[in-house]
Amino acid sequence: MTRLRSMTSSSNALLDRVRDFVAVGGEADERVDTLLLRGTFTDAATQMAWLALASGALGTDLAVQIYNPAIGGDLTAADPFDPTRPISITINKPTVEGLGCFFLQDQLRRYLQEVTVLPGLSVADLHAQSTFVTRGLSVEVWYATAPLTPRSAATRIDPTPYVRDFVPSREVPADLSPWILVAPPAVPSAAFLFWKTIATRRLLASLVSSASLEDDTVWLQASGPPLYRLRADDPAIVAAFDPLSQAATWVFLSGLDVEARHIIFASELARANRTDQTFTETVTRALDSAKATYEAHVQSSSRETLKALGELRKTVIDETQKVTQKAQDLTAALWRDLAVTAAPFVLKALGDAGRVTSPTIAAGFYFGAAAFITLSFVLQWRINGAYFKSQTDSRAAWLQTLYNYISPRERNEIADTPIVDAMKNYRETRAILLLSYVLLVSLLTGFGIFTLRQGLAAAPSQSLPIAKPVAPSKPMISPEKPISPVCVPSAKVQCPKGAP
Repeated sequence: MTRLRSMTSSSNALLDRVRDFVAVGGEADERVDTLLLRGTFTDAATQMAWLALASGALGTDLAVQIYNPAIGGDLTAADPFDPTRPISITINKPTVEGLGCFFLQDQLRRYLQEVTVLPGLSVADLHAQSTFVTRGLSVEVWYATAPLTPRSAATRIDPTPYVRDFVPSREVPADLSPWILVAPPAVPSAAFLFWKTIATRRLLASLVSSASLEDDTVWLQASGPPLYRLRADDPAIVAAFDPLSQAATWVFLSGLDVEARHIIFASELARANRTDQTFTETVTRALDSAKATYEAHVQSSSRETLKALGELRKTVIDETQKVTQKAQDLTAALWRDLAVTAAPFVLKALGDAGRVTSPTIAAGFYFGAAAFITLSFVLQWRINGAYFKSQTDSRAAWLQTLYNYISPRERNEIADTPIVDAMKNYRETRAILLLSYVLLVSLLTGFGIFTLRQGLAAAPSQSLPIAKPVAPSKPMISPEKPISPVCVPSAKVQCPKGAP
């Protein structure tokens, strides 16, 4: 194999030799990257011309190999001419991202039937006025002397979610963009006719309800009712290329509600079928009916949407009011719990005045009040949290009905923002009240501990009773009788008779 290093007008000579080789009975098998020719040379001059092209300058990425199966090697100029010698000529073509190059346009038929095609095709024997462009494919002339430009894929149009495909080899295309025509050729060509035949089948397969395989025959089915079935290889389909293109453009490129338009068109296609009309007329009538039906569907949906929006606004207002009410309930509960907090202090004050309250009982009041207000706040927090979660889940499920009619920005402005703001105010209020409750619980707990410690410190002194002093009794003194001295008898003194 010889690599060719420059680009000259000899490239056109190579194309001419390829055409002549096929014209005299040679077989061509062309792929994206290679062209394989099988046959014989008609004369010695033709053989020498091919050998000259193999050793000449054709292009940087072009390479020609002339193989002689008889000797199992390349044919050279030293080999004599033999008109019966089978020859295999392999031409390696340039490879560029997103672009396929072909010498012969009639070789496009097999390539276009593949599952995916490149976004660009350059064909050497295509006339300049026969180029055409689709939404995902550009077919142009391949000039060997011009540089090749990489191509990028267009936005995919995927009809597979809307058609049930039961054909193992996949009848429904994964991308419809190469089959929707944008700029038709000024002069039809063989390449365009091949493409049009395949495109018509692809378009119809993407517009029906299902595709199935029965006895090696692919059937396309539109479900109405009634049920309409036709063969995918029916030659009458090609004549309906224009209305099918219009139908595919209307279904897949007219807005976001693709599924509704697809269902409506498939149903109208089944209803429009008549035995006394052509398939082209059937598709045309189905498209007109589908457009009218969809307009009625849009009007009905608009009324339902306005009703749903009204209910949404009312629901949002109710939600925000309920959130605000929950914050007010938390605040109101604070004043009730403040009264509970003050109760131990009042009881302690009354107990100190009457001196009948035990320190243990007083501390129990403090701890009980602290536990009560803690439990009260926690329960309110939990109840409100469960309520908000259930409302959020319910609102999310209900908003699913509006996803096809209003944008995310509108949903955010109408529903999400007001409720988010109300929840923000609720959380701010809850944070302030949480701090207040922490202070109250700390205060009650601190006073309870202080009271217990004070009672324990006073306990030893209260265990022993304190004796009260007794005042001496005063003698009874009579004013009429003087007090006589008391005589105390002893060994030396004898008290007189009658002495006290």
